[in-house]
Amino acid sequence: MDAYRPLHRLNASAALLAALLVGVFAASALGSGAQISRARVAGAVTLQSKSFTLNRPDQKQRLTVGCPGRQRPLGGGMTSSPPPSPGGEGVYPHSYERLGVQRGWHVTAVLFDPDHRNTQARSVTLQVACGRRLGHVTPPHKTKYVKPGQTKTVVATCPGRRHLFSGGFQRTDFTSQGGNYVIESRAISAKSWRVVGHAFGAFGGELTAIAYCARSKRPLISEVSQSTALGAGYGTVTTPACPPGLRMTTGGFSGNGSITTFLTNGMINLDGTWSASGYNWGSGATLTAFGYCLRA
Repeated sequence: MDAYRPLHRLNASAALLAALLVGVFAASALGSGAQISRARVAGAVTLQSKSFTLNRPDQKQRLTVGCPGRQRPLGGGMTSSPPPSPGGEGVYPHSYERLGVQRGWHVTAVLFDPDHRNTQARSVTLQVACGRRLGHVTPPHKTKYVKPGQTKTVVATCPGRRHLFSGGFQRTDFTSQGGNYVIESRAISAKSWRVVGHAFGAFGGELTAIAYCARSKRPLISEVSQSTALGAGYGTVTTPACPPGLRMTTGGFSGNGSITTFLTNGMINLDGTWSASGYNWGSGATLTAFGYCLRA
């Protein structure tokens, strides 16, 4: 079922907790800039993208793409090709975050190969939505440590009269020996961004939620969403487009409590929708894509 609603009507819901995911994992990334493309979404918002190649296991790489001229980043995403293969080999994010001073979007990506054999090179495209300046941006961060076997929730909230226009996460770190990974990253109100993570194996890791806030007398974004059943393996879900007068500028995703779902791609499409993808190591889960629409 799809949905559209202003974020001031949303209520936070508790993430479902589950047992420890058992398995053998490996992560890596080696990025090199390949090309930059530009696509105008509508109004004052444009999309900038840059492609990289990842081809080695057990490494990770910081990837960035910037906005041109005086435009400022509103949100961003990542997609990879080919998508995760049977067995889970594919590209997954350790972070999704805005770069204020550098005026861009950042993802630390890993090429995850559980058995380290015949690792397939993949293309990763990083994307940033650029638009008008929203004034001074306040980026509150909230961090928790997730121990192996734990699932924790972190919420970052805009202070005072500021409202959310985007959000993200950072500091997840899973490798073949263990670590933590995100199972949800999304807005839960007009002022708060929630991130949920789970940790497994020999060590845990930090989990940081980030809210990107600007001064406004009313909520800045509205939400569109779509959910789908996710069986064992890879799946994708796409939101509806934004209502007239609003532009898709960022998005989020949720495994709806499933600790067996690794969230991977999240991307603004040229038709103004948002797609989110995940790989499910279990027998069944629900994957939800959340798109956030800004008046631009």
